[in-house]
Amino acid sequence: MDVTIVGASGGCGREIVTQIVQQRLLENREILQLVGSNPQSKRPHLLHGFRADLQDAYAEIIPELNVTDDPEKIIGDVVVITGGQTFSTNPAEIGAASRDVLARANVAVFERFARSLAATRREYPPVVIIVTNPVELGVAIFAKYLPRTHVIGMGAFSDSARFRWEIASDLGIRRQRVHGYMLGEHGNGMVPIWSSVRVHGMTEKEWQMVEPKLRRGLTTEDYPAALLAHQRRLIEMISSDPNNGAIAALQSIRNLPPDLRVALKPFAIHYTDAKTQTATAAATVELVKAVLEGRRVEVSAQYMHEGENGLYGPCGGRVLLAGTVQRVMPDREEMTSAERILIERSALAIQKKIEQWWHDDK
Repeated sequence: MDVTIVGASGGCGREIVTQIVQQRLLENREILQLVGSNPQSKRPHLLHGFRADLQDAYAEIIPELNVTDDPEKIIGDVVVITGGQTFSTNPAEIGAASRDVLARANVAVFERFARSLAATRREYPPVVIIVTNPVELGVAIFAKYLPRTHVIGMGAFSDSARFRWEIASDLGIRRQRVHGYMLGEHGNGMVPIWSSVRVHGMTEKEWQMVEPKLRRGLTTEDYPAALLAHQRRLIEMISSDPNNGAIAALQSIRNLPPDLRVALKPFAIHYTDAKTQTATAAATVELVKAVLEGRRVEVSAQYMHEGENGLYGPCGGRVLLAGTVQRVMPDREEMTSAERILIERSALAIQKKIEQWWHDDK
């Protein structure tokens, strides 16, 4: 199978490419395609230089590398969308950062590549993994032009990985021992599904004793308000001290419950100018690997729901993958009532935002 990375010249795209090569996900005869996402780019030579550098560094294990800026020449069986605009890392601009800004900038990127894939790959559509934000908007647009079973968003997948890590960190164990999901929106509408958390080697009774300590009194019902309140506090902290505010914010986040850290830590990391490209790339590569192997695996991802679990539109949920999405996992009876309410509220909010961002003519 072949893999295409759209936006391979960006920081996250390059990191994804490098990790795919390092982990030997593709054989030498398979193709790793590097695609520029900006037709007005003033650096069209960058990808050619990146290809040459990769070949020098990984000559013994590297797959065939293909470079193009033409969306009609995309050949990947798996296409990862990382191109488009991201938030500025300048603390002075933190107040102006919003998903609305990203949406209006990136809707053209989503449309351009979705239309092209629909025209050139209609008979054999690729699996498309959306990394670019707002990830829900990307899922909605690509699912209009391609089968929805072939389109998934990285948001809930990476959020869930962070959720498992934050719990594992507090328990002093490896993340592999923790099972659990963050669903809903990849943003302020994310929902921690504490009812899904299981720790390998810990009995249900032991978990019932540990969970309240981890949550530190924060209930599911109060999670959205607490997230917004702490986010406002971090914005003030970062903007008031452009040099050290982000560092102070990261230090203060350590004292919060795991579910708040999931949402707030990447926010603070971004304004250190480091962004979160390594963690995002690692999660993306993990998902690419699962798709390439075609194994049956349950994951959390943004998916275009059409009534499953009472949800509509692109919302983070649990899906069964076997190359493509086979089905949405039933979870309404497994969640608490508070979790279900927040998921439904998140899905509705996402729909309203997409209606504002994307003037669909259908």
